[in-house]
This record gives sequence, C-alpha cells and structure tokens, in this order.
Amino acid sequence: MNLKQLNLFQNIAELKSMSRAASVLHVSQSLLSRQMQSLEKDLGVLLFVRSDKGVRLTPAGQTLLDRSYGILKQVSQLEEELGHYAIEPKGDLRIGVPPSLFDLVSVPLVDEYCNSFPEVKLTFHEGISTWLHEAVLTGRLHTALVSDAEPLGLLISRPILIEQLFIVGSVKEGLRSDRHVLAEALTDRRLVLTTEPNAIRKIVDTAMQKSTQKSKPILETNSSRMLLELVAQGQGFTVLPFSAIALAYEHKRVTISPVKDLFVTWTLITPRDQTLSLAGHKMHKNLKEICRKQVQTGKWLGAQCL
Repeated sequence: MNLKQLNLFQNIAELKSMSRAASVLHVSQSLLSRQMQSLEKDLGVLLFVRSDKGVRLTPAGQTLLDRSYGILKQVSQLEEELGHYAIEPKGDLRIGVPPSLFDLVSVPLVDEYCNSFPEVKLTFHEGISTWLHEAVLTGRLHTALVSDAEPLGLLISRPILIEQLFIVGSVKEGLRSDRHVLAEALTDRRLVLTTEPNAIRKIVDTAMQKSTQKSKPILETNSSRMLLELVAQGQGFTVLPFSAIALAYEHKRVTISPVKDLFVTWTLITPRDQTLSLAGHKMHKNLKEICRKQVQTGKWLGAQCL
C-alpha cells in the first residue's frame, strides 16, 4: 500500500463510484480499477462490493477509510514541517482568491510574496468560491482561499479567518457600525444581492427564510462593484463582509451595521491527493500573516483570525 493508492481509495469511497472518481481525478477508470485490485491484493482483504450502481465499502473498507483521514493528515503536516528546512522556493504557483478580498488581502499578498520569493512564477486568479473549488479540484489552481465548505472530503481545508456580515446602505441611511441588525429584519429592506451560486448569498437566504415575512431581492448581480455603486446611490441595501466594502467605507460612500449571528469563514483549500509545494506553503504562511496584521490594525471590522 502506498499514499497514492490511499488517496485514490479515499476518493472512490467518498464518491461511491469508480467512474465518477475517474472523472473528478482526470484518470481512466481502468487505472483506478487496477490500483484498487492491487491494494486489495496487498492488504489481503476485499475493500469494495462492486455493482452496476457503483461501489460500497465492506467492513474492512470502512475501517481503512476511517483511518486514512488521520494518516493523510499526518503526512500533510509532516511535509509542511519539513518544508521549513528546505531551500528557497522556486517554480510555478497558481492561487485563487475571491474578488471581495482584493483590497485587504490580494494586493498586499502579491506585493509581499513577489518581493520575498522572486524565483517563483506567481499566477493569481480571482473568482467566486464555487469556481475556485472546481479549479483546485481539477488542478488548474494549486490552492485557493474560499468562503464555503469543502465538498466530499476531496480537499484539505484550513480555516484561517471568520468575518462578520454587514448590511450596507447609503450615507443618507445613517447605519451605525456599533449597532447590530437582526437577520430577520433584512426582509424589511430593499435588497440588492449577489447572484447564486454564492456562499454569502446562501447565508443571507437561509437567514431570511427564518422570517415570517418573505422577501426577494429587487436586483441581483454578480458584480460586487455594481452592488456597492447602487447602494451608495440609495437604490437599496446589500449584505457583504467588510472585506468587500472596506474601500467604500473608508471613503465614506456607504454606512454599515453588523448583522447579528451572520458570519462567513474564509478557508484555504488544497487537493487531498497532491502535495503542496514549498512555494505553496510559503504562500499560506504569508496569507495568514497578512490577515493577522490587517485584523490587528483594526481596519478589518468584524474579522477574527482562527
């Protein structure tokens, strides 16, 4: 048994399908089948019950799956610890970050990282968390910072920061940053919201569903810039984390109030079946440090490092 076989086994077990796992991992189904037959032969046990509908775990397979998470986590932690003793990072690094973090995270991160590690060719992508998830899973990105949970255990997730959501209105609305608004009260407002699928939109929709008064947004857009412009002009209210409105708030174009018990968690993700390079580990370290500094300055309202 080797780590590659263990990763493949984990993916098949979680997806309950050899063909689906082959599609997600971009390998042939015959390769997966051969690897699992070899793994079963090495261990001397049957791991799967195969059928036309997919696969299900045997008791031995379930035991291996339960133990595999701890094994692969320890391997990842060991690689990260040993990375501190390595030489300066080189090579390519492709990272993804949501547009909402552009001002507080992306700009200082790229500036600091490129100055510290000039031998690394950095490719920086912006996109919503749904796209970033898919890009990491398919290998287009090495790592990403996202705002929603890990799917199917195919990714290693490292939560680094939790952020309060704010209702955002024009200056005339006179919202106060020291006064909380109940999530149920959002239905009383003329809302302009991000389009689905979007993690923050899901959080807002779930909160509003608890209200007896049902409401729909008067406008939807996938542009946070348009959202803020409409809000600044008094066309309605929106709900966003402070990272997405920091510049508009600093320039006194909008006013804000925290929404009680509404938070988003920012999480670093990497593929479970691939080892993150030294360049990637350094990026994670830099990113966490930048978040910590921004929170400590007091400029990042409603944020707390984990």
